[in-house]
Amino acid sequence: MSEAQDRLLYLGVGPLAAVTLGVALVPVRGLTTASNFTFLFLALTIVVAEFGGRAAAVVTAVASALSLDFFLTQPYLRLEIRDKHDLIAFVGLAGCGIIAAALASERGRGTRTASGKQVALLQSALAELPLSGPLESRLARILEAARASFPIAAAAVRDRTNRIVAASAHAHARPVPGETLDPEALVPPRLSRREELPLPPGGARLALVVGKRQVGWLDLWGDGGPASLESRQALAAVARAFAALLADAER
Repeated sequence: MSEAQDRLLYLGVGPLAAVTLGVALVPVRGLTTASNFTFLFLALTIVVAEFGGRAAAVVTAVASALSLDFFLTQPYLRLEIRDKHDLIAFVGLAGCGIIAAALASERGRGTRTASGKQVALLQSALAELPLSGPLESRLARILEAARASFPIAAAAVRDRTNRIVAASAHAHARPVPGETLDPEALVPPRLSRREELPLPPGGARLALVVGKRQVGWLDLWGDGGPASLESRQALAAVARAFAALLADAER
């Protein structure tokens, strides 16, 4: 079977496997919370991303989030979420799936190992989102994982008033960056989208937006190393997850 046929196969098998996994977990859904099932769907998405490529990973990530909601989240068999922790689990799973899809490398390319490392570190950190505990401490752990995974010297999440909600090491003493980033490319608007453009060492910020409402900022300080397009896409996905969590905390 050719590589193109492999990818086409996973494009169909990935979402089907997500639905099948949701059905298979129905008998045990009453024994624990829906958030504890996110790891299984996440593992499926990462496998599909590795062997099926980005398109298959995106479709599988969406199908996984919907399968978790429909089969395992109350009210069952409806695309509706009533419990706050189940909502956070849904957002966390969707965010992890998007990251796995964004970092799914072309098979056989030399960047595959580095992308896999980034996926592993960030998925393990984002998996903490559905857990209990203060939002600030969970966000701080994710920021630390991002600092270890990407060419970032420090990172911080701020609310709309520029108050620090959570920060990685070496971020608290840094001033608020004056430069903003494009929300998708994570480069200053005045620059073109270059594949290996470093994040600004002097700091830059990304608006955290839900719908049309801004809920905060993600401040990033680069360490001087190049940030690939895949890395910037993954950070953009993390920013969207942060935005959803800040918006949920305001309710």
